Amino acid sequence: MVQFITNLFHNSWELTAEMAPYLLFGFAVAGLLHVLIRADFVQRHLGKPGLSAVIKGSLVGVPMPLCSCSVIPIAASLRKSGASRGATASFLSSTPQTGVDSIFATYALLGGIFTAVRVLVAFACGITAGYLIEIFCKETPKADSPNFSDLNFSPEKDDKPTSTPATDASCCGKKSPQRGWREAIRYGFITLPADLALALIFGLILAGLITTLLPQDLLTGSLSSGFMAFFMATLISLPLYVCATGSIPMAYALMAAGLSPGAALVFLITGPATNTATIVTVWKMLGRIPTIIYLLSLLAISWLAGALFNMTVAQHMIDLEGAHGEHAHLSYWQHLAGILLVGILLASLIVPKLKQGKSCCSE
Repeated sequence: MVQFITNLFHNSWELTAEMAPYLLFGFAVAGLLHVLIRADFVQRHLGKPGLSAVIKGSLVGVPMPLCSCSVIPIAASLRKSGASRGATASFLSSTPQTGVDSIFATYALLGGIFTAVRVLVAFACGITAGYLIEIFCKETPKADSPNFSDLNFSPEKDDKPTSTPATDASCCGKKSPQRGWREAIRYGFITLPADLALALIFGLILAGLITTLLPQDLLTGSLSSGFMAFFMATLISLPLYVCATGSIPMAYALMAAGLSPGAALVFLITGPATNTATIVTVWKMLGRIPTIIYLLSLLAISWLAGALFNMTVAQHMIDLEGAHGEHAHLSYWQHLAGILLVGILLASLIVPKLKQGKSCCSE
């Protein structure tokens, strides 16, 4: 039992230390984008129907440093401001799949080729889902006006945006933040880590558990690279909330156990974009037919991309077994970055509760 716990801690820590420098850099870039990209900019460019707005919705959504809870209210705000169903679906599809933090974390564990493919597939999913909805679901303003009464948040009453996309009032704060380097640091290293902390810690521990328990050659044959593997990855990820960053170490561990890169790509695409909360929101906001199109297009694109990835690019990737052996050679600065990352994640969970406790006592 002691040996099992030791191996679990060792494997989880190796993954943490390897991705920590890239993830910390991603947090910094996310904070910078947070203060540079304003909500009115997003609404102005996504507020018109047509293919152009769908493409812009995907372009904005891929790098957007939105926390998981703020994707839904920002999409609602876009819809309320006049964005078409296609542009809204494009934004909802591409945004949770990637972000600057998850892009750097993907590069740390899975390499540049996998990262580039993941970003391209997220972009393609957004455009495909949005454009198909634009074609087959024509707007009828009176009958199909968005119904926000049933959603679990209240869209802004004022049409003028007063907060940035990443810190919508219904998600991360009640006041519109000051723009500057302090706000960039606050968002990048406090707000965003607080939203990712539980999912990321769970993902790292689960990845360590998978690495500890599963032999590296366990997943072979159809369980590795066939459509059965795609189905298994989809079945696991569809009903669950798997955030874009927290799912990366899990995908890495599954690939180390023999899962093909294509099946891992399916897991990383379908998980963040098709969790239950997102699907319910799409249904309420856009309607039944757009939701079906949204789901089917995401599944089709992810499966097609996974199959093409296995047949072409995946064979040129670095062997994960060899890469896994390099963990023993992690440098001191990677371990220091891992300690810093864990400290930030734990602080983001503890500090708000302490402040809440103090405010309750003061009352």
